[in-house]
Amino acid sequence: MNNLVRSLAALVPVLSILPSWAQDADSTDFPVVLTASRMKQSQLRAPSAVTVIDRAMIEKSGARQIADLMRFVPGAVVGYNDGNWPVVSLRGMSGVYVSALQVLLDGVSVYTPLWGGMQWADLPIGLDDVERIEVIRGPNAALFGPNAFSGVINIITREPAADRGSRISGNMGQGGTADIAYSHGGSAADWTYRASIGQRATNGYTSRPDSQRLSYANLRAEYRIDGSNALQLTSRLSNVEKDVGDYRIKGDAMEPHTEYGRGMDFQMRWTRAESADNEFWLQYYHQQFRRMNHVGVDLRDTFSLPHVGPFANPLPYLIDIDFENQRDGVEFQQTLRLSQDLRSVWGLESRRDSVVSSRLMATRSEKTGLLTRGFASLEWQMDPQWTLHTAAMVERNTLASTAWSPKVALTYEPVSGHVLRASVSRAQRTPTMLEKYANYYYDVPMFGRIQYRQSTGVVDSESAVSQELGYAFEYTPAHLTLDMRWFRDRYRGLTGMVNKDIVNQDDVDVEGGDLTLRWEPMDGTRLRLAYAGNQVKSTDLGGAYSISVPSNTLSMFWDQTLPQTMDFSLNYQRVSKMFWLDAGQKKRIMPAIDYLNLRLAKRLNLGPNRAELAWVMQNALGHHREYYLGILGTPDNIPTRTSFIHFSLEY
Repeated sequence: MNNLVRSLAALVPVLSILPSWAQDADSTDFPVVLTASRMKQSQLRAPSAVTVIDRAMIEKSGARQIADLMRFVPGAVVGYNDGNWPVVSLRGMSGVYVSALQVLLDGVSVYTPLWGGMQWADLPIGLDDVERIEVIRGPNAALFGPNAFSGVINIITREPAADRGSRISGNMGQGGTADIAYSHGGSAADWTYRASIGQRATNGYTSRPDSQRLSYANLRAEYRIDGSNALQLTSRLSNVEKDVGDYRIKGDAMEPHTEYGRGMDFQMRWTRAESADNEFWLQYYHQQFRRMNHVGVDLRDTFSLPHVGPFANPLPYLIDIDFENQRDGVEFQQTLRLSQDLRSVWGLESRRDSVVSSRLMATRSEKTGLLTRGFASLEWQMDPQWTLHTAAMVERNTLASTAWSPKVALTYEPVSGHVLRASVSRAQRTPTMLEKYANYYYDVPMFGRIQYRQSTGVVDSESAVSQELGYAFEYTPAHLTLDMRWFRDRYRGLTGMVNKDIVNQDDVDVEGGDLTLRWEPMDGTRLRLAYAGNQVKSTDLGGAYSISVPSNTLSMFWDQTLPQTMDFSLNYQRVSKMFWLDAGQKKRIMPAIDYLNLRLAKRLNLGPNRAELAWVMQNALGHHREYYLGILGTPDNIPTRTSFIHFSLEY
C-alpha cells in the first residue's frame, strides 16, 4: 500500500495542472454503475475498475450468447471446451470451471455449487433480455463474498416498465445455427411485466459430437404497492439437450449420445425506496439444476483391447455422472445517506447450497454448504476532491474457515474529469463442493477399483491480497474516455491435486495493467480499445499457473453508421499463448488466438414497427485451435468460420 500512496502522491502535481475537460458534473460519458460499491455512482468516480457492456454494444456485437460479450473486457479470456461449452476467465489461472469468479444475475450468485464455476451455455436468458453487464476487474470480496476472487460479473436484465410491446428475433445460418426468441412487455392494473421464451441451437464443432439446444422461458414482473414500495418477482426455466462422446473411440457405447439438463430459479424482492440514497430491500431466491448423463461402454473398445483371450467377452461399464444442485438464500440490504458527505450500505445474507451426485461423491445423500455473511461499506467525501471508500465482509461457511475480506480505496479528482484511484483489498475463494467432498472411482471388471480422486476435506480457502492504482479521465466535447490501472495480486494457497487429494499448495504473484479507451470522433462512429498485460511468478508445486496467464490480450470494437439506414460493426480479440489448467496431459501451450466478428445490418421502416436484418460472420479469420486437449487424447477443438442471418421485429 505504501507504494500505491507514493505513486499517487507523485501524480497529484501533474494532474493539478491539467485542464478541466468535463463540462459539468451531470455531463459525462461515463455511465452510472452499481456493482463497484453497491451504491449508484459514476463509473469515473467508482472505487473499483469497472467495465460496462451496454445495450448498444450487445446489439452491435454479433454475439449469440453472453459469454462472447466478455471479449470486450480487458484481460478476459473466452475459450471453448467444445463448440457449445464457453469458458470465461478474467485473467486465466483456471480450467473449464472458473471457480474464482463471482457471476451474478440481477445481483444473485448463479455459479454452480458443485464445480464452483459458471455454466454459461445453460443461462436461461437471451441477449434480448440483457440491459447491460457490469464487470469488476479485480477482487471485490468485501462486497460480494469470497468467490469474488478474481472479479465480479453482474448481468442486469431489462426492467419491465422500460420494455413495452413485443419483439421477435433470431439467427439462422451455418453450423446448424437456429436461434429464436420472443418477448413481450406490458402492464395490467398496478403490475408491469416482461416475459420471454427462446431457443439457442448449433451443431458445435465438426471434430466433436457437441451439438446443443437450449430452450428457456422467463418472467419478470413488478407490482407497485405505493410511491415507495414495490414487489418484484422473477422466474426462469431452462431445458438443455447436448451431444457428448468421442467420434474416434470404437464401439456403439461411446458413439455420440445425449445428456439432458433441467434448470429453474425464482427470485422475490420487496423494495422500499424513499430516495436513491435511502432504500432497503429484502429478497428470497431459489435455484436448482439437474444434469442427467449415463451411458454404457465396453471397456475393450474404450481402451483398444483385443477381443481375444481374457478379453473375449465384453467388459461392460456404466458411466453415470448425474448430479443435482440446489441453492436457497435470503438477503437484506439497506442504503443510507448519513449526511451530505457520507453514504453507507450494509447487508446480511444466509444461504444453503446442496449437491447430490452418487458418481462424484460416492453417496446418494446430499452434501450441503451453509453460509452466513454480513457486509458494510462507507463512502466519505472528505472534500470536493478527495473521497474515501471502505468496505468489509465477514462470512462463516461450513466449507472453510471464517473469511474476513476488507477493502480500502481512495479517489482523488484534482480537476473535473480527471480521477486517480488507489486501493488495497483482501479476498478468499471458498472450496467447491467437489474439492471438499470428492470421492469418485471406477470399479472396472478384471482390474478392480480405480480411485481417481478422494478428498480428505482438509482443503481450505485460497487467499489473495490485491493492490491497485488507477486513472480515469473524460473529455466530454469529443466523447473520449480513458480508464487505466496498474495492479499487483498476490495469491496464496491455491489448490492442486496431491496423491488424488485436493490441497492448498501454490503461491502465485501477478502484476500488470489494463486500459479501456472509448471514443466517438463523429456522429455515427464509435470506437473502443481494451488492452491488458500481465507478468506471472508461480511456485507451480501442483499446477501450471506460470503458463496459464496470457502475457497480453487486446480487443477492439468499431461501430459505424452507414447511409441508407445501414450500419457496420467489427469486434476483434487477440489472446496471446497460454495453457488452460485442465487442458490435457502434456501441458501443451495453446497458441495465440485471433478472433474476429463482422456484422452488416439494415434497419427497415415498417410504419410504426421497427425491423432489422443483419449478416454476421463469426471467427472471420478462420481456423484456430481452441481450449481442450483431453485426458484420453481427444482431438483439438477446431472452430471454423461461420455466417448467419440475424433478424428482429419490434411491434
